[in-house]
Amino acid sequence: MNTDTSFQFNDLSGKTIVLTGATSGIGHAILPDFLRQGLNLILMGRNPEKLAAVVEEHSSHKEQIQTITCELSDPQSREEACGQILKSNSAIDGFISNAAIDPRREFENISTHFVRNVMATNLEPSFHITQKLMPLLKKSPAGRIILIGSVTYDLGGTYMSAYAASKGALIGLTHCLSHELYTTNITVNCLSPGAIVVEKEGHRPERDQQLIDLQSVPRRLTPKDIIGPLSLLLSEAGGGISGQVIKVEGGVFHPLASANLQKNRLETDSTNPAFKDPE
Repeated sequence: MNTDTSFQFNDLSGKTIVLTGATSGIGHAILPDFLRQGLNLILMGRNPEKLAAVVEEHSSHKEQIQTITCELSDPQSREEACGQILKSNSAIDGFISNAAIDPRREFENISTHFVRNVMATNLEPSFHITQKLMPLLKKSPAGRIILIGSVTYDLGGTYMSAYAASKGALIGLTHCLSHELYTTNITVNCLSPGAIVVEKEGHRPERDQQLIDLQSVPRRLTPKDIIGPLSLLLSEAGGGISGQVIKVEGGVFHPLASANLQKNRLETDSTNPAFKDPE
């Protein structure tokens, strides 16, 4: 998916950003534009082969990319990954906590294991990695923390209780941490996307039209719609924005509340080994 944009935030060039979830979805789609704007990226992800493929995909910008293998749901792995960054003792200008899982499950079938699995990926890394990187973020003249939320927190979503709860927790963290860091140069914000087209959805015209009909913006949103707000929050131009939740959802009415829209994902997730409870 081509996400190249015509705008340029000139003050982003040379800044170093840590990004999770860059091998798929929104995180992967925004890479070309981030690199074009001159950002140096430290990509954290669980799969070294996929990380290597991302670097190869952007071979003309290899010097701007560093990869660190990390199982984000595992505290020890996060500790080790952050340790690698801390050893450099250089400034980190931003952390974008983007990685997430969104398995569907009927509320009555949600186990404690299922909830913990979702929180371990969607919430815990935002706390843990932010804590570990704080000394380096404070070295930056304009540190930025951006947590990727979801409009499901505001709208709800059938079969998405655990996911929406994890994203709501990120909003609470955004508000509290922005106040706690008031003596620093660090801003903390949450970007909440709506129904963004990513590769795992495939091309389903009928479903696309259902979602379009439930938006004020009469088209499917793409990762390109995320790049502008993210770049603003990272730049000097966004330096006065902190503690905010910025929604990029096309004026959505409420697409995820429909059980019919969600049923296909419910059936798919129910057979995914990654979301199975232990025997």
